[in-house]
Amino acid sequence: MLRHLPASLCLALLFTGCDDVEEDASGDKPHSHGLVTRLGITFAPDDGGDPVRVEWADPELDGDPIIDPLILDDAGDDDTHVARTFSVELDVWNDLEDPPSEVTPEILELGVEHWFFFTGSATESSATEANPDALLAWEYADEDAEGLPLGLINDVSTVGVGEGELVVTLRHLVPNDGQPTKVEGLDALVAADGFSAIPGGNDIQVVFPVDVQ
Repeated sequence: MLRHLPASLCLALLFTGCDDVEEDASGDKPHSHGLVTRLGITFAPDDGGDPVRVEWADPELDGDPIIDPLILDDAGDDDTHVARTFSVELDVWNDLEDPPSEVTPEILELGVEHWFFFTGSATESSATEANPDALLAWEYADEDAEGLPLGLINDVSTVGVGEGELVVTLRHLVPNDGQPTKVEGLDALVAADGFSAIPGGNDIQVVFPVDVQ
């Protein structure tokens, strides 16, 4: 079930993405609007176990980030895989502010211009083709004011054991001539042809190593 985020959160600072991002379909560089130095993801098991949190952080913006490996236990034993489900939330920060400033409310406030995509060898989602080697099945559990996915809140299930990669991409989809560029079906285009097939630019694109045990 989709869960709506509160719209009353105050704005944080404006933000921008990293330097190592793809160009959009027109060849334009990503829209620049501030600073992002840290992305956090918290996996809360639906069975009541301890949450697992991972972070990507480049506090100096020097291109040498610290990246936590994502290690998750499924619900099976050593011999049998049993799916385990998680409620997953993302948060985004600028650590160059003192104290660090959370950028997540800005993404929420401008949700109609933003979309998190979840791809990579360990992942099956609406932005991937069918992946028989997937370890994580990813579903959106929130939406923007227009009813399109946002990706700050998600439902994730383990669908296998092994190692792979989770790629998290925050796409900034700025309106063009007053018309929205965040429209239905962009995730299917990413699945078929990659990020070069859609408008906008990446604010964040990071890779987490994944180990489901």
